[in-house]
Amino acid sequence: MKDILKMSAVIFALALMLVFALSACGNNGNDTTNNQAEAVSTPEPSPEATPAPPEETDEPEEVEEDAFIEIPDVFLWNNFVGRDPHNMPGVSPNGAPMWWDNWANLRASVENDVVQIQFRPNAFDPEDFDDYDDYFTRVNDWMGNWGEAIDMWSLDGISFMRYMTIRMAGGEGGEEYRLILHFVPDDGPSFVARFADLVLADGSNPSITTEMQDIVIDLEASGFPGMTNRMHIRAFADATIFLDEIYFSVPVSQVDTTSRETILGGITVPEIGNPADLPIRAFVEQLGE
Repeated sequence: MKDILKMSAVIFALALMLVFALSACGNNGNDTTNNQAEAVSTPEPSPEATPAPPEETDEPEEVEEDAFIEIPDVFLWNNFVGRDPHNMPGVSPNGAPMWWDNWANLRASVENDVVQIQFRPNAFDPEDFDDYDDYFTRVNDWMGNWGEAIDMWSLDGISFMRYMTIRMAGGEGGEEYRLILHFVPDDGPSFVARFADLVLADGSNPSITTEMQDIVIDLEASGFPGMTNRMHIRAFADATIFLDEIYFSVPVSQVDTTSRETILGGITVPEIGNPADLPIRAFVEQLGE
C-alpha cells in the first residue's frame, strides 16, 4: 500500500512539472509573436522616398548652340568680285546689304575682280578755301569720290578691329599724297586723313607703288575708329588707283549694335573732322599744282 501511495505522489509531481513546462513554452511563443508584430509595424523607407544617386557617364554635358558666339578675326569690306561700277549690288560680298555707292568725278572699270579708278577732280580756285561757309560743299563737288555704305552692323559678331588692309596699287606711284581716307559711321562723327599721314602696322606711313601691295592701316594710331558702315576714298588731284580687296582684322572689342547710340558710344577715338577741315590748299601746293 505504501508503495502505491509513493508511486501516486511521484506521478502527481511529474504531472505538475509537465503543466509548468507547457505553460512556460506558451508564454515564450506569445512574446515572439508580439515582437515580430512590433517589427513589422515599423515601416522601412520606400525606394521612392530615397533618391537614387545620379548615374555616372563619360558623355560631355550638352551646351546650347547659341551659348557662345565666336568672334571672327577678319571682316571683309569688299573684294570687288563681279563688281560693276555702273550697277550697285544690293548685297556686298560679305553678305551685308549695300545702301549706296559713290563714283563721282572719276572713271572706273573692272578687270579680274580688280577695280581701276581714275580720279578726275574738277578744277578749283584756291581762293575758294578762304570762304569757309560753302567750303565743304565745294570740296565734295570738285573732289574725286569713291565710296560705299555697307550695313556692317548686321554681320554676326561684328567687332571694332585694330587694322584695315587695303590691297591696292597706283598708276604711277606716290598717290598717297593725292588721296584722302574718310570714315563717317552712321552719318555721325567724321574721321579723315590724307593717305600719306596714315600710320601703318609697322609705324611707318603708306607709300603706294605700281605693284599691288597690302596697305595695313593701324586705325587707332591713325585716329580712325575700328569699324564703320560708310567709307570714302577721295582724291583732290588726278590719280589712278587699283583696288583688289579691303578688309578689317584683329578684333579689339565687340560692337553693341543695339542702337545707333550704343554703336557710336563704342568709338574710342575723338572725331577728326570733314575733308574741308584738312589743309587741302597746302596739300595741293605741295604737289605744285
